[in-house]
Amino acid sequence: MKHVGFIGGSSMVELGSPSEMDDFFSFCFNNLKGNKNHAVLDRLYRKYVRFEELDEINKIIQELNGYLSPDVKDKYSKYISGIETCIESAKLFYESWNIYQPVRVGITDIPFYIDDKRRPLNQYDALGPEELPFWLR
Repeated sequence: MKHVGFIGGSSMVELGSPSEMDDFFSFCFNNLKGNKNHAVLDRLYRKYVRFEELDEINKIIQELNGYLSPDVKDKYSKYISGIETCIESAKLFYESWNIYQPVRVGITDIPFYIDDKRRPLNQYDALGPEELPFWLR
């Protein structure tokens, strides 16, 4: 079974199967429908978060975390924690090395992680709106 998680900076947080990650994003999209930053969340789902969008995605996650009921919080807290870890790691990596390692969803199984980590950003940028994200293929 393939595993996926959040990747960013020098961190990788393995979280579960692609269907579990997809379930988390479905929950996010359904509960943040009125959010003006929906496009940033969609970028995280399909592609990657640009450096200048890190604060926006962090605000979205904090907003989501703020109104989770206890039963839902138990189910999704590891995803929220994983995103926060990768956002912080990406910022620290950039501050230390002046290199942005983007926050994104990726495959966490070896050897597929290595290929996924090396995938050029232009391949993500070339994804059309109807194409599946790489981590769901």
